[in-house]
Amino acid sequence: MKKAIALFAFLVCASSLFAGYQVGDVVDDFTWTDNTGATHSIYELIDAGKVVVFFWGGLGCGGCIMAAPVFQTLWETYSPGGHVYFLSESDWTYLGATYYNSYDIDPLYWDYGNGYVPFFAIIGDEYRLYYGDNSVYFSSYLEDAIASLGLYAGIAANILYGPAALGVQFYSNSIGSPDAWAWDLDGDGVIDSYEENPYLLYTDVGIYDISLTVWSGADSASITIEDFITVTDGSNISGTVSGVWNTNYSPYQITGDVSIPSGAELIIEPDVEIIANNNSQITVEGRLEADGSDRGPIIFTSDNQWKGIKFLNTQEDNFIQNCEITNATYCAVDIENSKVDIIENTIYENSTATQKGAAINIIGSDSVYIYKNLIANNTNSLLCSGIGCDNANPLISHNIIVNNTAGFAGAISLKSASDPAMINNTIANNESTYGFAAMWIEASSATIINSILIDSVDVFNLSGSTVNVTYTCISGGYSGTGNINEDPMFENPTAGSGTSYNGLEANWSLLEESPCVDTGDPNTPLDPDGSRADMGALYFNHIAVDPQIQNGGISLNNYPNPFKVSTIIEYAINNKLNAEPVKIRIYNVTGQLVDTIEAQNGMAAWEAGNLPTGVYFYQLKTENYNEVKKMLLIK
Repeated sequence: MKKAIALFAFLVCASSLFAGYQVGDVVDDFTWTDNTGATHSIYELIDAGKVVVFFWGGLGCGGCIMAAPVFQTLWETYSPGGHVYFLSESDWTYLGATYYNSYDIDPLYWDYGNGYVPFFAIIGDEYRLYYGDNSVYFSSYLEDAIASLGLYAGIAANILYGPAALGVQFYSNSIGSPDAWAWDLDGDGVIDSYEENPYLLYTDVGIYDISLTVWSGADSASITIEDFITVTDGSNISGTVSGVWNTNYSPYQITGDVSIPSGAELIIEPDVEIIANNNSQITVEGRLEADGSDRGPIIFTSDNQWKGIKFLNTQEDNFIQNCEITNATYCAVDIENSKVDIIENTIYENSTATQKGAAINIIGSDSVYIYKNLIANNTNSLLCSGIGCDNANPLISHNIIVNNTAGFAGAISLKSASDPAMINNTIANNESTYGFAAMWIEASSATIINSILIDSVDVFNLSGSTVNVTYTCISGGYSGTGNINEDPMFENPTAGSGTSYNGLEANWSLLEESPCVDTGDPNTPLDPDGSRADMGALYFNHIAVDPQIQNGGISLNNYPNPFKVSTIIEYAINNKLNAEPVKIRIYNVTGQLVDTIEAQNGMAAWEAGNLPTGVYFYQLKTENYNEVKKMLLIK
């Protein structure tokens, strides 16, 4: 008698010594209607190019319960290929399984089983049994059964349903080692691609049939799946999304949670409006490019409630630029273990009651660049309403963070060994309803330079933390080179602190007589007009006052310097921020070119990646000028 073995302590759920089909036997046909309402038979599935896998095991059987998660893994691995059909005697979703083809096949057991469960059967080409035993580790037998089917065409895609323009990555999961492919991707009878795994952007709303023919030498096989891709308008969006969102279908109405899966990309074009309702969230695990720079800002908002945009475990080049993000009720931009650039956005009137920043929150991420944003009139009844950092080291530069209200810190919170670099920021008139400070810093550190920090109470609430502040205008003064305690003399600031005053309508530029003009760190990049760096996010333009002030040549600098992960390279050519892109080349000490970056509008961020600690040189060369500077990477 065969005992229950194979890596599981199988329970004896039957005592018969009867044995059914043996490996290699042709099995009889059998028809069933599974829990999804689909009717299948063994022979029909085999003829359609699918291997059939049966799983016998009851919910009260301990060994079966142990086997179910492994069976789930096999289902996740092989089912997407389209050439395996899994059928379980029991519904295991209560254990977290997601496969859901079940039917009471217990009466069929005695044609296959050996008296013990769990028991598994694999039926392949010519309706032959390739495996019939108790171990769930049968992937090698499954591979043999799949190979036995010969040449079959198979179609898969990363997304099947979504709004236009919908980007779909197709995959040939054909078997039989095909060496040529022909795809009709829109059902019009015309071949659209001869690639193995093509990509198509569907710009028109509709439902599309997909056909694929594959060849292996002289042999061929074809498949057509009707109504495989559905492209909708922008009126009712949920689930996975990909492709390009443009003004043709704007506004895009999000009615449920939306995700950009790993490997997928969503590009949102300028002047598009996204209205997210029903407490929905946009989760990015692939790549998001939302750039409203050319023709008008992209607007993210809500008619009732939404949770904002969450970047989760993505190291793609994500960026949000020239967008308006408002009315989020959890966190407007939530970043966890991800790479994101947040540039020139207006993030306002978002609210939360969490330990996150209402506008931006960063967890466990170093590759985050926050530049030239206006963050105003956000609220949090608890920790922070501006930028929250949790074990994060972002680069925060040239932002205006004003008139936010939170329980603990209106502007910024740092915790869990965060260590951001904060350069040329204006942080003013934020409110702590508990009377603490503009910035709550716990078990963390920060480097602050060339900034303006104005608060009616304390600027910092420090707990086990250190802050290095230099060349900064700070309320109450602070120890550090170049710091001042004076009225920064803004053009037209708000009249008070917190969200009772509109920070969006204020003018945070500096007057010519401001003590913050030309008093920044002399070793940091010059302002775009060629003068010494100012304090704060908005420099005073001397050329606008006196057009005769012209220094000429190239101004080229980087900061921070030294740096740990990333640094900003700023430049001006003849005192102008040229809109045309330029190339900045990075060299190591041996003169080897290690990177080339494209910069535009006077700046670029450079990430050192896996490069080792050491001295590096960066060069900007034009037809008339050549400038080289040195920087130090310390890891």
